Amino acid sequence: MKNRRLLFLSLFLSAFAPTILLSQNLKMKSVRIWDSEKANFGGFVDFEVVQGKILSFKEGASVPNPKYLLPGFCDASVTIGADSMGGKTSRSELPAYLSGYLAAGFSHIESVGDPNLSSLQNEIIKSRWLAPILTQSQKPALYSELSAGDGALYTSGLSHVPDSKRNRHLPIFLKEVENRGFSQTELFAKRREGEEKGYLPIAYTFSDKTSWEDALDTGFAVIFHPMPEGTNLYRAQKRDFLWAPMLSVLYLQNLKSRPEDWKEESENWARLHSVFGSRWKNSLSIESASENGEIDSSPPSFSEYQSTFRGEVEARKNLLFASGAGHWGLFPGQAAIVEVRLWEALLTKPKERKVDLASNRPGFWASLFGSFSPSLLPTNADPESLPQIRREIIQTLTLKTCNFLGADHGGRIRVGGPAHFSIHDENPLKRASGIFPIESMVLGGKLVYTPKPTKEGTAK
Repeated sequence: MKNRRLLFLSLFLSAFAPTILLSQNLKMKSVRIWDSEKANFGGFVDFEVVQGKILSFKEGASVPNPKYLLPGFCDASVTIGADSMGGKTSRSELPAYLSGYLAAGFSHIESVGDPNLSSLQNEIIKSRWLAPILTQSQKPALYSELSAGDGALYTSGLSHVPDSKRNRHLPIFLKEVENRGFSQTELFAKRREGEEKGYLPIAYTFSDKTSWEDALDTGFAVIFHPMPEGTNLYRAQKRDFLWAPMLSVLYLQNLKSRPEDWKEESENWARLHSVFGSRWKNSLSIESASENGEIDSSPPSFSEYQSTFRGEVEARKNLLFASGAGHWGLFPGQAAIVEVRLWEALLTKPKERKVDLASNRPGFWASLFGSFSPSLLPTNADPESLPQIRREIIQTLTLKTCNFLGADHGGRIRVGGPAHFSIHDENPLKRASGIFPIESMVLGGKLVYTPKPTKEGTAK
């Protein structure tokens, strides 16, 4: 049965690249590759990969329906051990969780808040699981009066004993207890100390205005989580910090209290992400989560965060991408789709959005974004602003975030670099579904994901 499925995959791939095999060597002809310098797709090229690295590019013949290649995406904040349903990821689910990132085009992910991942990395090699390239931050620092969590996942207080198996990122969770938390004096001193020792302190603000302003006032270069309306930004600070908004975390807190709208959105996520559709779509019950106390009965309004994201143009120039996968309702890969759809919807001018004529009621999206639906228009009527927005999002998913993670391909497809890329049937800048879904994912020259074929020579 295993050999038969492998044959099916080989036949399927031959439809677009006869020489591509499940190996580190491949050739593709007449494809269009993302040019990171121009933030656009280049002309038609033939290219060859040998031992997992791109050997050469040559001018290719023009064809009517080429494949489009994007560099492997990078995600700066995921938690692998959280199952996105309020529990822990079981060993049996790990292969699906890892493939979820590949199914959305991610070649590199950074774990935050997981125990040491050395055993998982060994298991990936031993069991030959298909997985993105993993890196892990230092243990997050947590206010000493808050629980440090099982298995010492966090460091209590701002003391820091570095772990050489982890990277240089030093998360500091600015959570408070009874309006008490780290003082600005402590935060400033810890930031300076971390930077002097070669670490990069990162402030996680959890959407709290006080924490946001503490992070700004004490000079953090990297800040995660949404920015509340009215946050006191200065021009110099707008230039100096990197921002990973993680809008999807707060968005899900609002969405999960509206079952009908949750169902509609779930259908969209399943359409764009095959692993979510087949494994997780029907496994998450809003009703049972509510009964178990998983749902915040009074989540903060999303509107004050969306308006800040729209309005702070200077801050948006320094975006990083973090999906927050592992938070409730945010699964590997699907979480990135939620975040990207929010970015597209918020950054598209309202007058260019498609009016929702399907019903006479405003609907959930309209209640968030105004009297227009953020549903993307057909390819031949796509607003002019959307391709530019998608260019910026692709650059954030690749160049900016991959350099932040220290990814080996640097968010590029280049001669001499590792062959990490996703393959797309249509131009992601133009098609109605945007950057997702992907057709296939290649990591180090190997095919690591493609939708499961339903019969010989076809794909689902």
